[in-house]
Amino acid sequence: MKSALRRNLTGCALSLTVMLAAAVSAQAANDPCPPLIPPLDMQKIMTDPDLTDTERLKLLQNSGRDIREPATWSGCHTVIDKIDIHAAVKIEPGTVLKFRENAGLDINRGGSLDAKGTADKPVVFTAEDEIKGYWYGLYFESNSSKNRLIHSQISYAGGGQKGGSGRAMKRTIGDSAPPTRAVMIHEGASVRIENTHIEHAKGYGIEALGTLQAFSHNQIDHTDIPARLQPDDVGMIDADSTFSDNTKDQIDIIGLGALNKDASWVNPGIPYVWHYNTTVAANLELQPGVEILMAPEASMSIDHNGSLKAIGTAKNPIVIHGVSSLSGSWDGIFIRSKSDKNVWKYVRIADGGGGNYKANIYDGGYLDISNSRVENSRKIGILVNKNSGIDGRISITNVKYKDNEIDYKEEK
Repeated sequence: MKSALRRNLTGCALSLTVMLAAAVSAQAANDPCPPLIPPLDMQKIMTDPDLTDTERLKLLQNSGRDIREPATWSGCHTVIDKIDIHAAVKIEPGTVLKFRENAGLDINRGGSLDAKGTADKPVVFTAEDEIKGYWYGLYFESNSSKNRLIHSQISYAGGGQKGGSGRAMKRTIGDSAPPTRAVMIHEGASVRIENTHIEHAKGYGIEALGTLQAFSHNQIDHTDIPARLQPDDVGMIDADSTFSDNTKDQIDIIGLGALNKDASWVNPGIPYVWHYNTTVAANLELQPGVEILMAPEASMSIDHNGSLKAIGTAKNPIVIHGVSSLSGSWDGIFIRSKSDKNVWKYVRIADGGGGNYKANIYDGGYLDISNSRVENSRKIGILVNKNSGIDGRISITNVKYKDNEIDYKEEK
């Protein structure tokens, strides 16, 4: 009796397998954007003699969620769930991937995603329904040099914290809102992004806690906030990238750590928002027109090994001031570097002095400042520490002060 029942169940399972496979094949034949199912997995399901019928059903149900063999994608496909990529995936020019609600791609360690389109044939990542935040996006945990988004278009991403398979999306360090993004580069991961358009994202267009190998000629618009970057990634932004028509047109800098790479920050046409207490441990140059908004209690410390070169122009000054215009709303700029690269011209510093020194600028190293404005400090505009062992030095030419309790003070 049990043998007969087992035979019946086995026969039903096999019949169901064949029916499901036939249904998938029929859908693929008739649907211009069939479900994205890895061919190697399907071959294994249908031909491996070592698989039991139960195993065949399980593989069929899970296929499309787990890529463990190299694959090349082309044409138009629908992504019905979250796919975990553990191998090298290449996407050919002109490929269109349409994501269902909460579907997305997780590029895991050991995997890579090489989406390289052309100007005429971009790689398109979009949603089945054109709703902001409809699918959850591209999540990179891989450090592969093959990770590329070149001539790509990413639309309507930044959905819920969970993929369709139920695995919780990882939360990044730092602020919790907005909690989503279209493209996430996790700590330890790296991606090259060029000539790519990110639009209609819920949350951030891009969030990078890892490494941007490159970021040039990109466009981010109609998101909540276009970008959230760690300090070493900000210098990868080029002058040809644009950020516009976002709910908040700003680039958040999550300064949990230090700037460790020499960099030149361009004026992207929107302000950088500097969060937390961050050390500049390399040579940082700010280009004319750069605006940095300092978040409450944030500070910028120029370390012994670092420097800050900020040379604006009369028409395009460099401005560093508070998110709030209240005096003391941020802690200040602390200079401990004696580098002769600490040269500031046509710079406006305002709203600081909330830290221990109660000054917009604390100079315990060297600073050459000219044609600049120091305003609205909680107490002191510029404080120079000339105590023994510190010997702060400063060169001041044509600096104007406004709304400070004390404009300039030396401690000896």
